[in-house]
Amino acid sequence: MRNIRLLIEYEGTNYSGWQAQAGLPTIQGELMKAVKALTGEDAEVRGASRTDAGVHAWAQVACFNTESRITPYGILQGLNSFLPKDIVIKESEDADASFDPRRRSKSKTYIYRIINRKYPSAIMRDFSWFVFKPLDVVQMRRASFHMLGEKDFSSFMAADSDALHYKREVTAVEIEEKGDGLIEIEVKGTAFLRHMVRIMAGTLVAVGKGKIAPEAVARIIAAKDRTAAPMTAPSQGLFLKKIEY
Repeated sequence: MRNIRLLIEYEGTNYSGWQAQAGLPTIQGELMKAVKALTGEDAEVRGASRTDAGVHAWAQVACFNTESRITPYGILQGLNSFLPKDIVIKESEDADASFDPRRRSKSKTYIYRIINRKYPSAIMRDFSWFVFKPLDVVQMRRASFHMLGEKDFSSFMAADSDALHYKREVTAVEIEEKGDGLIEIEVKGTAFLRHMVRIMAGTLVAVGKGKIAPEAVARIIAAKDRTAAPMTAPSQGLFLKKIEY
C-alpha cells in the first residue's frame, strides 16, 4: 500500500470548506471523486488544514493510500484531468507510510487580504475583505505584538469549535501595505483554532478603525471569552500560504 502526498492549490469560493459533507460541494469531496475516477479506489484524502467555506489555499498538503502503480507524475496529471478548474494538484510524491499531513506539521502560515480604499475591487471581491474606513496600520502592528507567543486563544475561537484544548503558539504576525489599498496580514503559528486567524484579522481591523486600543488586545485574550473579541473577518480574504514539516 502506497501513501501519496499531494500539494494542492484551490479557490474556495464555490465550496463548503475542505471537509466532505453529504450533499455539499467540498474540496475533500472533489479530491476523493478524482482519486476514485483515476484509481478505481475509495480512498480518504486526508488534509493538513480543514479550511472553512470560501477560504483559499496556495499550499494545502494532503495524502491518500492506494494500491495503484501509477507514477507520482501520472497521479498529478490524472487527478488534474478529473478535478474542476478551481482545484489543482501542484505536486505528487510517494511518502512514508506513517506520514500524516495534519499531525506531522510543525507550522502553518496564513495570509489575510484586505482592500482598504474608497471603492471595492471587482477582481479581488472573492479574495479580500473590502473595508471602506481608512485603517491605521501602525496601530494594527502595535496590537499584533499582543498576539505573539503561546497563549490560551479561547477568545479567538469559533463558538462551535471541537478543540480539546485552547493553547496555541503564534510565532509571527506581519502586516504589510502592498499598494492600491491592499493590506496583507500574515500569521504563522504551530497550529490554529477554528476561525482563529479570521478573528485575529477582525480584531486588528477593529484596532485600525480606532474602535479599540492596541493594548485592549491583551485584555481580550486574557478574558478567554469569544464574546470579548470583535467580529470574525469574512472567509474570502483568507489564504493558506504554507505548511512546514
